[in-house]
Amino acid sequence: MNEEKKSQLYKKEIMLTIVFALLFFVMAYTVFIFVLFPDLKGGYILGFPTHYATTLFFGWFGMIAVTYIYTVVANKFDEEMEEFVGEASDDSSEEGGN
Repeated sequence: MNEEKKSQLYKKEIMLTIVFALLFFVMAYTVFIFVLFPDLKGGYILGFPTHYATTLFFGWFGMIAVTYIYTVVANKFDEEMEEFVGEASDDSSEEGGN
């Protein structure tokens, strides 16, 4: 049971790391969309040129949003990990006492 739970937590940690690393990468490098496709620079969003507004919204506000979501998810994962460690230490102390 412990090995199975440990494996699940390990896989969950890896998936969280990969998903949020990709999200951070996308948020940080949205400006390169306009380098690859310069024809997208023609419009305006809220009075700003498209390439400025998109970079601003995703680069700053998008990064803040992803960071907040990552903080919430990581704290939940840490609580789950602490619960597992507490259960594992209880199990080992019971085995040692018998």
